[in-house]
Amino acid sequence: MKRLTLILLLVLSALQAGARVYVSTDKGSYVAGDRIWCSVFCEEGPAVAYLELVSAGEVAARTRIDIRSGRGGGSLRLPLTIPTGNYRLVAYTDPQKASEAAGSGPLIAVYNTLTTDRVKDGVEVVEDLGPASPAMQTGYGLSVETVPDGIRVDNLSGAPVSLSLSVHRDDSLEPVSRSSIAGFEPGAPGPAAWGERLTATAVGLDPSADGVTALLSVPGSPTDCYVAERSEDGSFSFDTENLFGTVDVVCQLDGLPEGAQCHLELQNPFSAPLVEGLPKLRICRSQSGDLVRRGAAMLTGLSSDTLAVSLPMRREHFFLTHECVSYVLDDYNRFPTMAEVFVEITPLVKMRMRKGKPRIYGLMRASVLDGIPWWGDVVVMVDGVPVPDHSLIMNYDPAIVKSIDVYPYRYRLGDKTFDGVINLVTFKGNMPGLLFDDNVRIYSFDGCSLPQEHRGQETLYWHPLIDLQAGGSLPVRVDGLQPGVRYTISAEGVTGAGRAVYFRKTFVR
Repeated sequence: MKRLTLILLLVLSALQAGARVYVSTDKGSYVAGDRIWCSVFCEEGPAVAYLELVSAGEVAARTRIDIRSGRGGGSLRLPLTIPTGNYRLVAYTDPQKASEAAGSGPLIAVYNTLTTDRVKDGVEVVEDLGPASPAMQTGYGLSVETVPDGIRVDNLSGAPVSLSLSVHRDDSLEPVSRSSIAGFEPGAPGPAAWGERLTATAVGLDPSADGVTALLSVPGSPTDCYVAERSEDGSFSFDTENLFGTVDVVCQLDGLPEGAQCHLELQNPFSAPLVEGLPKLRICRSQSGDLVRRGAAMLTGLSSDTLAVSLPMRREHFFLTHECVSYVLDDYNRFPTMAEVFVEITPLVKMRMRKGKPRIYGLMRASVLDGIPWWGDVVVMVDGVPVPDHSLIMNYDPAIVKSIDVYPYRYRLGDKTFDGVINLVTFKGNMPGLLFDDNVRIYSFDGCSLPQEHRGQETLYWHPLIDLQAGGSLPVRVDGLQPGVRYTISAEGVTGAGRAVYFRKTFVR
């Protein structure tokens, strides 16, 4: 009893020490190659949470989680080469305060069934793990009952609840104790952010250069285009919408002096916090059967990971929201140059020479309605990527262009106002054949992981974002429950007032 009381006090003190982000996971132990399914709880305001799986010596995996109204869900994949040992899943919304969260994340046990690598001084081989933990049931504000085809979740808190729900197989690999949301209290709402702020530094840029702006865009997405001004410390900060999955981002500088050789480098927001005091992972020969079963389930999941259903992503687009005039080039005679295409096919676009350089102009729709046609400066894009040098467009191959989308409306991009946008959409959607100069950099960017509902062999059911009204019930179908096998149900959530609710139960089918 004293031991359990001490553990509870340590958990509560860690939470009260400033852990403003709580992460629930589908279970407490994994094998290399597994996904850790996560649900995030925090105060309202932040738009992204950073998760890092950290041992005493290194960061094993990391991901971003999209946050809306203090809630988010996602996953991170464990590398196949991760050493066996205990890890801390550290979560934070402000990279400057990551060290404060280093001791408060859930403890994760990882077993590698493919290699013998272990965390240095982090594993203890024992002869016996001791008796299995007894069946238990505990909860506050929530109740989960087993029914013939699954389970039923009941909200007893008297208030609307946002929760995560997991049903997983219990075995000898699961830790004796797991973190609980019981002592979690979200902080007061902070300033509302609508996306992640990405910061870049300009390498080789003269500090005295004036009028230089930075552009960040995502090929294939006409809505993800951002402009940043240089700050006092010389960096550029882009206020973006959250990006999902692994995408390419194009970073470029506009307004450079003639002959300038410089480029942008994106800064890494992850802080790699130092984690100390992790307990050793105790392993025993008696776990071999569970390890073989878990390893086989992981390999099956890698080859057929189709039972995860992506939940709706909530994005608030602000760029190119008006309807466009689209010219599908296959509907016309094909021409060998873009100059001929603009003349023969697109009456809203024209190309002229200005100061010895080609320049593209767009016809404003409002000016046509007023009876005074006005040809204005436009933003020219290829697959959503701005191309300030219009000579690149003049030399572009029309055969790889699928359509030309013209937005004849006034747009503001950064501190500049344009009289329209012209987007060349290619068949491949990734700017094929566009020859940028050395000032442009393309980076692979790991955005927010997708929030997903998952059904598998070890985690039979997982949902990170369930909303349940006061007094409401939710039946959930759970497939794969086997007679005589022990399972654990875990539900964790918060009410609209920020009060933690939870339910955890082990049972044998």
